[in-house]
Amino acid sequence: MTVAYGGDGFAKIVAKAAKDPNTKELAAKLEAAQLSRWSGLDSSPDAIFKVLKLQEKTDNIFDSPQYATWTSYLKAYNQKHPTKQVSELSVFMKSYGEEGFIKLLASADDANSAGTQKFKNELVKGWLDEPTHPLNVFNKLKLNDAGDGLLANPLLNTWVQYMKAFNKEFPHAETTMVQTFTKSYGDEKLAAMIQAATKVEETKEFAKNLQTAQFNQWMVDKKTPKDILGVLKLNSQTFTDNPSADIWRAYNKAYAKKFPDADFAFQP
Repeated sequence: MTVAYGGDGFAKIVAKAAKDPNTKELAAKLEAAQLSRWSGLDSSPDAIFKVLKLQEKTDNIFDSPQYATWTSYLKAYNQKHPTKQVSELSVFMKSYGEEGFIKLLASADDANSAGTQKFKNELVKGWLDEPTHPLNVFNKLKLNDAGDGLLANPLLNTWVQYMKAFNKEFPHAETTMVQTFTKSYGDEKLAAMIQAATKVEETKEFAKNLQTAQFNQWMVDKKTPKDILGVLKLNSQTFTDNPSADIWRAYNKAYAKKFPDADFAFQP
């Protein structure tokens, strides 16, 4: 049947037959025969991954009959080769690459399912096994090039998971989202990105929290509203027409609340 329909076509036919009580038993026998044939040929999990065209799927891959067939074969292969165990993660990484696979996980119908979270945990563990600073992983995932789309980037959640794990493991070198984002984008650009994200429903709450974190970081760094005028390139001549003025007003308000006795007066 695989000759006539291809590995992926065969998997679809078997999956459909398995749902029918009248053909369920036949479907199980057909799949067992196919797995046995591949096992007899000692086909590698990588090879069967390609036979089933899983390297070409981008939608609903983890719910597909091809994936179910492949994981069944992988289990059989590992039982046959106890000293040459192959992980699901390693095969996906070879086919999709690190960045591509994380995007695949993020685009899954249920990106927070136990299955996808298992893969994310394995990725984070792998990075921690050869620990590197979160900034390096941030750059490796090209989040430093995401620009205005950073807060909605599907790779960001996995990076945040790694940052938290890294901070727990290496508290002496811990970092924050704002510190990392600032190193990549600078204060002015990051402030503008966050402000823009507060106007998008999808990222609104996240952006508001991040803006508060940025303001707190500025206060920790002893940056006064006067300093932030310079950071945002604002002055009395440009203040009215500059979109960054809203950022400054928000910071000035937060700063005055934190330091009510601060002596600073600027009337745009």
